[in-house]
Amino acid sequence: MGRLKGKKAVVCGTGGIGRAVCRSFCEEGAAVIGLDIAADAGLALEKELKKEGFDFRFMRCDVSSEKDISLSSRYAQETFGGVDVLFNNVGIISAKTIQEITVGEWDHVFDVNLKSVFLMTKYFTPLMKGRRGSIINVSSALGTISYPKMALYSSTKAGVIMFSKVMAAELAPDIRVNCIVPGVIETPMLEGYAKEFTPIEQEETFKFFLNKHLLKRFGRPEEVAPLVVYLASDEASFMTGAAIPIDGGASAS
Repeated sequence: MGRLKGKKAVVCGTGGIGRAVCRSFCEEGAAVIGLDIAADAGLALEKELKKEGFDFRFMRCDVSSEKDISLSSRYAQETFGGVDVLFNNVGIISAKTIQEITVGEWDHVFDVNLKSVFLMTKYFTPLMKGRRGSIINVSSALGTISYPKMALYSSTKAGVIMFSKVMAAELAPDIRVNCIVPGVIETPMLEGYAKEFTPIEQEETFKFFLNKHLLKRFGRPEEVAPLVVYLASDEASFMTGAAIPIDGGASAS
């Protein structure tokens, strides 16, 4: 324990990878605020971590809402006085052809997956100035490779990579900005993604992605969290502007 001792962290998205990161940040000594629209799960996580003696608070936040994000940043300012680490980990998936996607769906997925990263960065970076802070954004291997029915999701995740690189240039040298690029990770989002396919399509799709991963399996949230801890810590003080695959070899296949 101690790689993040004394640091104040905000985790946006507390399910799946975010849940594992909240726990890892706490175990490494950080005080953490978790943000998510799913209040029941977030409050349950707060109860769990507080019971273990960790400094963790949950606040419900719709990351597609500028008002909610503004309120969250104000809460972080009042609670912590400043923020050292920001982890942007939200995402919803849509598996539809371009003809099936409505304009409303397009806008909603962009609002949650990409606009949220913009808004979180806009509202939280003033709290990070002068603290040598670290921002870690979550993209996806599907932001770098093409697959049918993934035009909407892949476009948002490709945008996260480039937004991260531009922010690294814009916010340097005071704030570091990096992006992780996971392969398929076993999370609730993966379960929701599977439901958008027929059983035959589901089998074909999962077989394709499994074969793309050189390790021939999908990842687990607790395998991603250590990379996020590293990027949040002072050990990564010379890293910014990087898009780092953590994908079981999918980007190498």
